[in-house]
Amino acid sequence: MPATYQLLHLTDLHLLADPEANLHGWPVEQAFQRVLAGALADTPRPDAIILGGDLVDDESEHGYARLDATLACLPCPVLAMAGNHDDPARMARMLKHAVVHDRLELGGWQLIALDSHIQGSDAGALGRDQIERLDGWLQANTAPTLVCLHHPPVDVGAAWIDAIGLRDRDALEDVIARHSQVNALVCGHAHQAAELAFAGRACLITPSTMRQFAPGSCDFAEDAARSPGYRHIQLDCNGHMTSTVRRVPWPT
Repeated sequence: MPATYQLLHLTDLHLLADPEANLHGWPVEQAFQRVLAGALADTPRPDAIILGGDLVDDESEHGYARLDATLACLPCPVLAMAGNHDDPARMARMLKHAVVHDRLELGGWQLIALDSHIQGSDAGALGRDQIERLDGWLQANTAPTLVCLHHPPVDVGAAWIDAIGLRDRDALEDVIARHSQVNALVCGHAHQAAELAFAGRACLITPSTMRQFAPGSCDFAEDAARSPGYRHIQLDCNGHMTSTVRRVPWPT
């Protein structure tokens, strides 16, 4: 068993059916592949990759199939979850090379992916059944745990993003507070980097692989000064975690 495990968290890909298409002026396929290549250059053999939601913006089968072809070439298992710009059922069906909305055991660690998608809404919720399932998983396995979901369960300080966060955060907080083995929560959605606190644990928010949003903005605003990025997470066998946000330069 290795002394440490290396994870890569990539989120908010916003891929499209057409690999040549742009979204909001961004060549999203090119941006994702560039960030993934940069992450694998820095960490050539990660122990797992986490895909944090908003994977295929138009929810197309072609988009998920192309993403799955990329995942098939990766050197490690992939854990994936849906965001508001996803079709969870289609995603689970098409991503044959990922563990979707389930658990992944990694040495002495447990990684859990939750589905916070609400049909027709940019906000998120887990729902009672999923909250109870999470509680059951944590009761059954007391190994150090990362809980991964798309929508942050805590305000990030940008009013327009906070308005479309996780609606049932109180129910999630009740579960997390009862289980001391939860080391951190890992989220996307906000298209910016932040390290916050939730239920006494770290809540890590990872930038998008495409455009970035301005921190602290009341209304929608992009942050043109920051490049796309990802989060590198290191887990050790003693239950400790460290993480770093890494940016991948984008040509101007």
